[in-house]
Amino acid sequence: MTTSWTLADLEAAIRADWLAVRQPTLLVRGDRSGVLSAEHAREMAVRRGGVRLVELPVGHGVRAGDPEGFRGVVGEFLRRL
Repeated sequence: MTTSWTLADLEAAIRADWLAVRQPTLLVRGDRSGVLSAEHAREMAVRRGGVRLVELPVGHGVRAGDPEGFRGVVGEFLRRL
């Protein structure tokens, strides 16, 4: 049996999973990302409590584009838990 998912189904499932998380969350976005827009990232952070949004001056591949910056924001986030 094959399940056929539409893009709308997939987006709804991802959104429901995101909103169900209750743990503190760090959302790191590259400010030149062509995948996750600044508007969408802000919406994700606002719609759910406990989200810290950080933007680094890179494209979508944040960890590879700015490994030191990524390590720094993750370390800071973890120290505050």
